[in-house]
Amino acid sequence: MSSENQEPPEERQPTSEMWGPWVVPDGGPDYLLVSGTQFKKPVEPTPGAPADNAANNGIDPEATFQEHAIAPLAAYPGAVTGFPPAQSFPPPGVRYAPPAASYPNFAVPTPSYQGYVSGPPTYPYPPYGPYAGYSYPHPYAPQLPRRDGYLLGVAIAAFTGSILVLLGGLFSLLLLAFVETVSSSNLNGSQRFMSAVLFAAFALIGLIGGSFGLYHSIRSVFLRKPSTGFSLPTFWLFVALYAVLIGGGYVLHNRGQDQSNLTLLAVLILLAGLFPALAVLALGNQRLHFPKGAAWPTSWRRFILAIVSGATLGILVAGILELGLQAALVRGQSIDPFVCLNNPNASGCQNPNIYNLLLIAIAVIAPLVEETVKPLAVIVLIGRVRSAAEAFVLGLACGIGFDLIETSGYISSSSADWLSTALIRTGSGLLHGLGAAMVALGWYYLTHPGKNRVLKAAGCWLYAVAQHALWNGAIGLALLPGSVGAFFSNLSLTIGSVTLQYYELIDIGEAIFMLCFFLYMTGRIREKGEISSGKERSEGDRKGFPASALPLPPLQ
Repeated sequence: MSSENQEPPEERQPTSEMWGPWVVPDGGPDYLLVSGTQFKKPVEPTPGAPADNAANNGIDPEATFQEHAIAPLAAYPGAVTGFPPAQSFPPPGVRYAPPAASYPNFAVPTPSYQGYVSGPPTYPYPPYGPYAGYSYPHPYAPQLPRRDGYLLGVAIAAFTGSILVLLGGLFSLLLLAFVETVSSSNLNGSQRFMSAVLFAAFALIGLIGGSFGLYHSIRSVFLRKPSTGFSLPTFWLFVALYAVLIGGGYVLHNRGQDQSNLTLLAVLILLAGLFPALAVLALGNQRLHFPKGAAWPTSWRRFILAIVSGATLGILVAGILELGLQAALVRGQSIDPFVCLNNPNASGCQNPNIYNLLLIAIAVIAPLVEETVKPLAVIVLIGRVRSAAEAFVLGLACGIGFDLIETSGYISSSSADWLSTALIRTGSGLLHGLGAAMVALGWYYLTHPGKNRVLKAAGCWLYAVAQHALWNGAIGLALLPGSVGAFFSNLSLTIGSVTLQYYELIDIGEAIFMLCFFLYMTGRIREKGEISSGKERSEGDRKGFPASALPLPPLQ
């Protein structure tokens, strides 16, 4: 339908509740006073009057309303400035005209069409300024230094390895509990006792070493906390404890009380291997402790990693390699040379070639394999080793861990004469500890700047192998032809009920030589004060060291 044909729209009243027009007269009693401005109050139509009655001001009689107001009240003290408090309205008919001074922040309204107030009220707040960004009430937390990915990887590997060592300790403890159930037809009493001592040693290393390793690994990986410097009591303490142990064991052995209580005997054997090894470790660590006020050579975290790896990974890898090489060496022979070592009168042991193979196995294969694999933990860390002193101490710890297991097996294998074997193995801590320390020192020279690095590394490794070969090969002197072999076969020394054979006396003499060389090397390293190149140092690494300390990176 076009616009021309549409009917004109019906004229309608404004939609303000059809109250009619508002006027602003001169004032009167029917006006509401608000902030000094008067508005006329619409009144109800007079009953019975016509719609166009002048008294009604033209208001529609149907559009009636009742005005509500509030009696005057005091200003609410807790209200927001400029706003009246929220209250319920009183009954109709009560008027309220609040004084202007009560709410001074209200603007004077200006009338507009039909009495509506135009414009928003003016608030006391200043206008918003340009956005200047969010201001934090506290400064940003300082960012942690960026982690060394290499050391983080080593820490994660140590964390995993510690869990495996713990599980291995629990498994060894389980085997120890059931070792007595093995049939005597499979193992004799001596073999069962040796197995029990070895399982006990593995269980102690796994549970104690694994727990400490896991603790330090968690601190490194998750808590990012540095480790404290590694230190031990004076080595004289362990020497004294070892002397008391040997003296007490001698008394018990003469009375036969050690053989009657196998649990006591196992404890004596384990302590006989522990005390001299700890004495060597404490001596080396204290001699390499730089002048007073400086940091210790290494940290507890690295020490735990080194000694546990020597007692577990070093033993495992060396055992597998030695068994494989020795099996290849004696392949095709009529008898196992190691049977002739314990029973020279067995059939087939009269063949001289058997002893030649035996000498190669114990004096060549064993030293080469063991001295190469013992310091595996130091080889992994060698890029972050801080000094030659730290490399020496960590290698020493690897060798001591290896010695704890091997010495326990050797002493327990001859439980009837354990005291003489323990005396022979007194120097084994120096043998394995010094040998692994020299190999680790060689790795340090090879991987850090310096002169003749290859020659130094080769010399350190060759010394360790030669030292071990002489120690193991002493037993082969009796196999020499003629009067020389006969001399060594008849050479022995008896002290009370203990008899020392010729090779045992040779081992004691070699132990004295190793101790002298040990003191010489530690003194030489301490005097030179050889420090790493410092490529791994950072500003955060040097924090926490006293002013008198050498400028080494922190202990990891």
